[in-house]
Amino acid sequence: MSEDKMIYNSNEIEVIVVSNPIGGELSLEKVTDDKLETKKKYKEVFVSDLSLMTGNVSQTALQVANQGLTLAQIAKQAPNGLFTATASPANLSKFANGTTSTMVRDASGRLVEHAGFADVGLSASVNPAIILSAGMQVMSAVSGTYYLHKINAQITDMDAKLEELLNIHHDTNIGRLIAARKGLSEIANREIVDTTDLSAIRNYKKTADEIHEEYTYRLKRQERELNLEIDSKVEEKKLRDINFTMTIAFEANKLSMFAELIEIGTRMKIGGQIEIINGLTRQLKQNYANSFYHNIDIEVEKIYSMRQRWSSNELVDKKKKFEKSLDKLTDIHIFNGWGILPEIVIKTGIAFKSKSDVNKAKEKVLLENKNLSTVKKGMKQNKESDGIDNIIDEVVELPYKETEILYIPTQNNKQRVFVPIEDE
Repeated sequence: MSEDKMIYNSNEIEVIVVSNPIGGELSLEKVTDDKLETKKKYKEVFVSDLSLMTGNVSQTALQVANQGLTLAQIAKQAPNGLFTATASPANLSKFANGTTSTMVRDASGRLVEHAGFADVGLSASVNPAIILSAGMQVMSAVSGTYYLHKINAQITDMDAKLEELLNIHHDTNIGRLIAARKGLSEIANREIVDTTDLSAIRNYKKTADEIHEEYTYRLKRQERELNLEIDSKVEEKKLRDINFTMTIAFEANKLSMFAELIEIGTRMKIGGQIEIINGLTRQLKQNYANSFYHNIDIEVEKIYSMRQRWSSNELVDKKKKFEKSLDKLTDIHIFNGWGILPEIVIKTGIAFKSKSDVNKAKEKVLLENKNLSTVKKGMKQNKESDGIDNIIDEVVELPYKETEILYIPTQNNKQRVFVPIEDE
C-alpha cells in the first residue's frame, strides 16, 4: 500500500517504527492530547528535497524557523498526527544511511501497514530517519556552538599563565603556544566554519604536541641530572628548572586537548559527520586518560620520589652517625674519667657536627616535601580553574545523548520536523 494511503489512515496509527537490516528499530510515538499542555517550544527545521532524496544533509541545506511553537500549536498543523522520537545522534545515524523499512502500529500493537523505503527518490517516499537526522543535526550544531563558547572561555585563561612563564624565562616555544591558543580561539568564535578550519585546528594541535614532546624529553634529562646532584644549592636551581619545564609540558598538553575539543565542536557545527565525531570522542577519552595533564600528580611524584628517597636515606645515615658519636662520647665519660679532656673536646665537637648534619638533612627533606606539595597544589588549582575535565566528560557523551524530535508525516510525500529550543 502506498504512503498516501498510510497517511490517509493515520488516525489509526500510534507508532511508526523504522527498521534497519541489522535488526535495529527507531520508534516514533504519536503525541497524545494530555501532553499538548506543555509550554515547551519547538522550531521547525527546513530541509531541501534534494538533501532528503540523497540522504546527505549539508550545513547549507538546513534552515531553522525564527519562531518557536508549542506542542498544541504544532498539533493544529498536523491533521495526520504528530509523532515524537527520542534518539541519540549515534543511534539515529544507523537509520539515516542505507536501506530501511517502516512499520506502523495501532494502539493495540497490531500491524496496520508496511512500506518499503529501499529506493528513495525525489517524488517517492523518503526515509523518516533522514529528516529526523536533519533535526538532530541542528541540535548538534547548537550543542557544538555552546561547547565552543564554553571551551573558548576556558582556553583564553591560558594566556595569563603562559605570559607569567614568559616573564620567568624567555622561551620561543611559549610564544608558539600563545599563537596557537589565539588561533584556536578565533576558530571557536566563528559563526560559519568549514574544512579549512579543521586543517588549521590540526596544525595548532601539532604545534602543541611537538612542544609537549620536547619538554617531556627535557624533563627526563633534567630528572636524571637532579638525581646525580649532591650540592644542595645547585639542586634547588635544578628543581626550579624542572618545575618550569613541567609547567610548559602541562600547558602544551592541555592546549592539545583543547584542540581536540574544538575540532569536535567544529565538526558538530559543520554537520553530517557523526561517524567521525564518534571516533574523535572515543580517541579524546583515551588520550585524556593517558595524558600528562590528567596524570600530572603521578608525573610530579615520579620526578620527586627518587630524590626524596635519597634525602630520606641520607637523613637516616646522619642520625646513625650522630647516635654513634654520642655513644663514643658516653664511653669516654664512663671509662676514662676526666683525665683526657682534649679527647672529650674533639669527640664533643664531632657529636655537635653530626647533630648539625642531621638538622641540615631534616631541613632538606622538609624543603623537598614542601616543594612537592607546592607544585602539586599549583597544578591542582590550575586544573580546577581549567574545567577541562568536566567539558571532556560532557563532550564524549554527546553522540549518545538522547534528544526529543517531533515528526509530522504529510500527504504528497512531504515530511516536517521540529526540534526543542531552550528559551523562547
